Amino acid sequence: MPRARVRRVKPYSGYNGTTPDKLLLDAGVLFKNFHVGTDTYQSAKAAGKCLGATQKGTEFSAKPIYRRMEIDGVHTRTKGDTLIDGWETYLKTTLVEMTSYTLRRALGAADIDTETNEDYDVIKGRDTIQDEDFEENITFIGNLLGETEPIIIQVINAFHEGGLTFSAEDKNNAGVECQFYGYLNDDVYDDPEQEIEPPFAIYRPKTAAAAASNNTQGGNSNTQGGNS
Repeated sequence: MPRARVRRVKPYSGYNGTTPDKLLLDAGVLFKNFHVGTDTYQSAKAAGKCLGATQKGTEFSAKPIYRRMEIDGVHTRTKGDTLIDGWETYLKTTLVEMTSYTLRRALGAADIDTETNEDYDVIKGRDTIQDEDFEENITFIGNLLGETEPIIIQVINAFHEGGLTFSAEDKNNAGVECQFYGYLNDDVYDDPEQEIEPPFAIYRPKTAAAAASNNTQGGNSNTQGGNS
């Protein structure tokens, strides 16, 4: 009688001893006009730059828009036949604090009248987009488990295009969904030789080994030493 073959599940995995140090945990926090190298989590909160409490975390996306050149005889993707037309970049979250700021940013093109009514801020939309409708940046601060410094993700010239929608219902709290897109400054097209950089930046703290190496070589390992 033939014997059953013994089969063993082999634990093939990319996991190693440093894997937990590289995990991005929990929802993080969002700030407006955060200056890397000057602001910290504590100072930005104290300065009122925090957008407030959020719900269901934050989503970040930075996707290049590709265009393949249609060339006779080229039927398979080939190095050099693809261009990047631009980037679609955003930070998306749901803000649960119903502040005048939150409502105005959700509306996109809007103003806050603080003087007409003694008891209320009056928030009104308009049919033109103005410079003040853009935030210098919207910045995500998140926790990397094994690092002392946070990961920082910025969307530059942030503007929410989706308008204001929320639902108020029993046994729940309303939230305002905001998807802040990154925009280029209009002067980037003045110099045809200037490279156009997509409107986002990711600051990933150096690992402890890399930081130690930089210190040995006289470098500066401060991950918040730049300025957006």
